[in-house]
Amino acid sequence: MNGDKMKELAPPKYSEEERKKVIQYFMKLKGDLIRNFLLNNDLPTSGTKPELRECIEKYIEEGTLEYKDLVNFLDAVVPWGKQHVFLYDGPETLVEEWRDENFVNKKIKENNISKYLNARLPLILPENLSLSSIEYKSGKKLSVFAVERREYWERNNEYDDTKMQDDLDIQLRAYIHLVIRGVIVFEWDLLSNEATFQILQLPSGLKYEEIEEDFARLIKSWLNLELFAKLDLSPVIKKLHTLEEVENPEARSHGINYKTHGGRTVSARSSTPRDSVLGEQVVNNAMSNIREQGVGNIGNFYWLPSSLNSANNNPLEKEIHTIIVGNKNRVNITTPNKEEDIKYVLSRVRELSR
Repeated sequence: MNGDKMKELAPPKYSEEERKKVIQYFMKLKGDLIRNFLLNNDLPTSGTKPELRECIEKYIEEGTLEYKDLVNFLDAVVPWGKQHVFLYDGPETLVEEWRDENFVNKKIKENNISKYLNARLPLILPENLSLSSIEYKSGKKLSVFAVERREYWERNNEYDDTKMQDDLDIQLRAYIHLVIRGVIVFEWDLLSNEATFQILQLPSGLKYEEIEEDFARLIKSWLNLELFAKLDLSPVIKKLHTLEEVENPEARSHGINYKTHGGRTVSARSSTPRDSVLGEQVVNNAMSNIREQGVGNIGNFYWLPSSLNSANNNPLEKEIHTIIVGNKNRVNITTPNKEEDIKYVLSRVRELSR
């Protein structure tokens, strides 16, 4: 979200689990973000993370803070954390209608979702994917925020055990049950007719394409996501590789993978993330040849800061690590970053996909 002031809807009644979890999620934020939150609420910011947690729990108990305050802050910062992003071109057949505020108000009203318009419902762990807000800037932008509860089991050998029973050697393998707060943000720039679909990073084994389908079903009665054209990101891998090859890199490759027309894959990987895939002639030649014959499959890239490449009004002060999943047409942003940095990288991915 863009941080503009929005109407606050009355929060639902939070369960005991939700109250515990939202504090847990909040305390996983970086210390500087937690302190910014406290500072913005005119509260003391000194202390270790455990001490800050105790203070926050005390403020909530006293009524100085509410759980919804933590939720709203999470909703403001989470979209710029670890995530996977799909990029789309919007439908020309619809964009003119959605630039019309009267049309939008009517469409929202007809679908009984007016309460979400330019308002925020602070959800923590709804059982099903649920709308949290719909932000509309007349003729300029539509943003949709949705939240859901996601459960999974994570293998942890620290708690493994063995025992003997009836002369049988039994091995017990441990899994930890985890509950995460799934967050989705869909943003449609009505001026450029370009859209992004951001999904907070999922545990291994869950599929982003299925989350995309779930969201499409959630909003289908008033906005058909199937009419949006998902960008093919395979060319991005080729173009970043070529730029690096001609010594004008926008990003440093740590791994490049191509798929041939016959379905075989060929890949190369640098020895460390600080080194490029390129640099040895035999590898350079092989990857150049396969690039001409193949399709960009996966690209593991570190986008360079402006100190190393200032073209295209590059604002980056540090490297941004992304994995271009060409075979799924999505971008994996592997670390939390500033909003403007993520938007810049995504804009370059979009441009290079053309």
